[in-house]
Amino acid sequence: MPVTLADPTARPGEDQRLGWSARGERALLVVLILLFAVTGFVPAWRQLNSDFPNYYVVARLYREGYPLERVYEWTWLQKHADHLGIGRRLVSYIPLTLPSALAVLPLSSLPPLQAKRCWLLLNLAFLGLTFVILARTTKLGARRVGLLMFMALIPLRSNFIYGQMHVLVLLLLTLAAWLYFEGWSFSSGLALAVGAVLKIYPGLFLIFFLVKKQWRAAAGLVIGMGAFMLVSIRLFGMDACRVYFREVLPFAMRGQTIDPYDVLWGSANALLARLLIYEPELNPFPLVNLPWLYAFLYPLILASIFATFLWAIGWSRTKDHGRAKLEWASYLVLLLLVSSQPAPYHFVALILPVVLIAALLAERGQWIQAAKLTGLYVLVCGWYKWLCAADPTGWKIALCFPRLLFILLLGGLILQILISSAEEPKFLLSRSSLLSACVFVALLACGFVGNLRHFHGQFDNYASRVVTVAGSGMAADPVVRQGEIFFTALVPRFIPSIPDTYAVHELSADSVKSFTFDGDWVHPGVGKDPYTVWAEMVTTSASRIVRFSSLGPMNSPANFTVVAENAEEPVVSSDGELLAFIREVQGRNSLWVHQVSPVRSGAGTQGEHQIAGSQYDVREAAFFPDHRIVFSSRRGGRFRLYETDPVSEVIKEMIVPTCSARYPAISPDGGRLAFSCEERGTWQVHVMNLRTTEQAQLTNADCNSISPVWTPDSKNLVYATDCGRGLGLTALARLNVVR
Repeated sequence: MPVTLADPTARPGEDQRLGWSARGERALLVVLILLFAVTGFVPAWRQLNSDFPNYYVVARLYREGYPLERVYEWTWLQKHADHLGIGRRLVSYIPLTLPSALAVLPLSSLPPLQAKRCWLLLNLAFLGLTFVILARTTKLGARRVGLLMFMALIPLRSNFIYGQMHVLVLLLLTLAAWLYFEGWSFSSGLALAVGAVLKIYPGLFLIFFLVKKQWRAAAGLVIGMGAFMLVSIRLFGMDACRVYFREVLPFAMRGQTIDPYDVLWGSANALLARLLIYEPELNPFPLVNLPWLYAFLYPLILASIFATFLWAIGWSRTKDHGRAKLEWASYLVLLLLVSSQPAPYHFVALILPVVLIAALLAERGQWIQAAKLTGLYVLVCGWYKWLCAADPTGWKIALCFPRLLFILLLGGLILQILISSAEEPKFLLSRSSLLSACVFVALLACGFVGNLRHFHGQFDNYASRVVTVAGSGMAADPVVRQGEIFFTALVPRFIPSIPDTYAVHELSADSVKSFTFDGDWVHPGVGKDPYTVWAEMVTTSASRIVRFSSLGPMNSPANFTVVAENAEEPVVSSDGELLAFIREVQGRNSLWVHQVSPVRSGAGTQGEHQIAGSQYDVREAAFFPDHRIVFSSRRGGRFRLYETDPVSEVIKEMIVPTCSARYPAISPDGGRLAFSCEERGTWQVHVMNLRTTEQAQLTNADCNSISPVWTPDSKNLVYATDCGRGLGLTALARLNVVR
């Protein structure tokens, strides 16, 4: 029979201890896998949830030939999600890249839940491939690599439940690391370029390659990203790519997308914003309101972290594989440290650096350091929602950011390991030190000046806000009637089984009333009748225009009348005789007009006809007092305003304004035109005298001010603004218009 020989160098009892250790690790691994399956994979398999629908809807629209330049508009994308039968789940594509939808494009022909299930199986395959590469790249062994992977239980669970992309990004980062360690530098850069197409931060490895003078890797990354940019333009069109790079990416880089005050993000950016910047709805109770202090502290923190890590990575000339793995891992941790809006699922990427560093420490026999690393890693990947109050105020805000504390401690430990592992002496006056000092000064100066510039005028609208809807993150599409403002708002249900929804709201005498029934209701319209309201009701097949009374409840189909099928965004003439609306075919909009009968019991509509074809791709429209219509049109990559008469149907392009202009609104006296112009990636409200063509810009902050509408006296404008908020998450404010 076979005989097993004991290790002659082993101490008495050591084999037994190692055996018990291995059994304990196996048992813990089995427990973690079971927890992942029960709390993550199975619930993800049963429910669609978010965020998979974000990618699925855009992929489906692309598959069906829709232009994608509007996917970053909240309500537009939500309407198409409703049309596809997503199941009343809130969708948003901010701040995702356009090519990230291509990852699920092959699945977009399937029903949504079936597509997600296929995506979950693919994610298991991605995770398995990552495991294989890590097991072969390190000497930890399969058991310990698996153990470290599933210690990131909460990030993995969140990634699968929400159907996110981060397991795929982890695979690409791991593949890029393996190629880099094996000397395939150019291919490593290409793999990172693919990752950067899905999530931006892998593209920042360009700085790492430049610091380490890895020119082939840098060339691969630059060429790969350039190629994907050209492919994106070819696939999605210049207009869609331009919207992303000019209007979305700058907000994403500042961490001002999807509520920058949300404690979910767990970043220095969110903590400082929550403590130091007041916002009437999203952050009404900061510790103090000192935006200038945020403007200084945030770049100071980023510059300090970035410059210190670059110094520690750059000054060492050690070229062994262990040092290369440590530097790669440290830089990836740095990118997670400086991320402006990291959700729990982002920390799936932390698996790679922790496995690489733990393997290096194990090889060196530094078990205490390895234990510290593992402990902090587990804490970073923990679940801390229970620590945070529902509406934290003052110093209690800090209790909502334990993950930030733990990842800072983890970063400090890795920095210590990085510095102590170098063989050569550390010279403070080395070339790397000077470079890091320059990086620190540049980041701090540019960040501080950039923040001050961004904050200029950002908070001016706070004093003129017109409505607050408790718990709502958005108010948009305002229309005004004497003593009343109607608008669209996102209604939170606060119950997991009942999804959030868009609803039409009425502000009257300082009270707010909501109107919705069986789906999303958006884009209200009003005329002269004091009680009649029009709205777009979004259904699973298409949108329809409905009419209802603002006096009654909205609890059954008997409370509203369907006016037009396959119709969107109603606009009513001031005398209530005409109704204009948009009809969409494959993402291109035509403009139609109804002749409306006098409103009375059982009244219907007459005379529906088209006045501007889909070649104009009409976006917004408004009536003159004499029934002429002005509308915005996207043609040739920019927006222009056009004027037409519903009777003659002659369409004439307006010579002025000359900017890219949207959201036209004619004053009730017919003398002035309000609109929004795009300027350096943001939209600003302008007013033009229609007789003299004299123009005045009314807003100028580094944010968006859109959808202006006039008050009945032609003296004020009500408009939607995302200043001081997340991109597109607008609030309503009032502007006095000086004649």
